[in-house]
Amino acid sequence: MLLGSKLYFTMLLVVILLLLDFASAGRVLWGIGQRAHENAWQRARRTVGRVGGGVLQQPLDHYDRSRDDTFPQKFFVNEAFWKRPDGPVFLYIGGEGPLSEFSVLYGHHVDMAVMHGALLVALEHRFYGSSIKPKGLETENLSDLSSQQA
Repeated sequence: MLLGSKLYFTMLLVVILLLLDFASAGRVLWGIGQRAHENAWQRARRTVGRVGGGVLQQPLDHYDRSRDDTFPQKFFVNEAFWKRPDGPVFLYIGGEGPLSEFSVLYGHHVDMAVMHGALLVALEHRFYGSSIKPKGLETENLSDLSSQQA
């Protein structure tokens, strides 16, 4: 009986030590991730003078010309890498979340814009972030949130 309780205690101690080690490793990895994110922002901020943005009033329905209601669609433009006037234009369309200035300052699409001398335009997806009409998420208005309209 004594051997069983010693083995149980030893196994419990090992499990506790492993959990503490995992928690410590998680904190270290989180800190590394935060530092990498901060470094990315620092690199990206160097091009801030060449980044602009705003809001376009877009048609809510691109197919029904009898409807004239619109919604505000946020966008950002980074022209820091653009080889005017013949450089390509890259369009980055946001996903299911808000768009920010960071969307045109960091990421694979920004690396590609640098490589190709492209103008980079980021467009917030309709009905996400601030690109939504008031009452746009009410059931009767969700028909305007479709892949065809996007």
